Amino acid sequence: MRRFGPHWRVLLSHLILFGFIYPGERSLIPSALIKELLNRVQAELDVPTRDSKVCQGTLLSRAQYLVDVEEWGYEDARLQPRGSMTPEQIAEWTAGIDKSH
Repeated sequence: MRRFGPHWRVLLSHLILFGFIYPGERSLIPSALIKELLNRVQAELDVPTRDSKVCQGTLLSRAQYLVDVEEWGYEDARLQPRGSMTPEQIAEWTAGIDKSH
C-alpha cells in the first residue's frame, strides 16, 4: 500500500479486479488491506471534492485520456507540480503513441 501512496485507489481497483478474475484466489489478498482501502473510500464520501477539473487517467494511459486534457479542459495530472513531468516530456511521451491502433 505504501508504494501506491496517494494513488491508493489504483491499488484498490486492481485488488477488486483480481477478486473478480480469480474468485477462488480472493483469500490471497489480506482482508485488512481491502477493509482499509474501502474505509478510505467511505471517508471520502462526505468530503467535498477539490480537484474537479483534473484528469488522473493520464497516469494510467498515455492515449486513452488525451481527449480529456486536450479538448475537454481537464488538467493533466502528469504535469508539475501535481505530477513529475514537464509539458515537453508529455509531448515526447504522447508522440510515441502507435497511431495505427
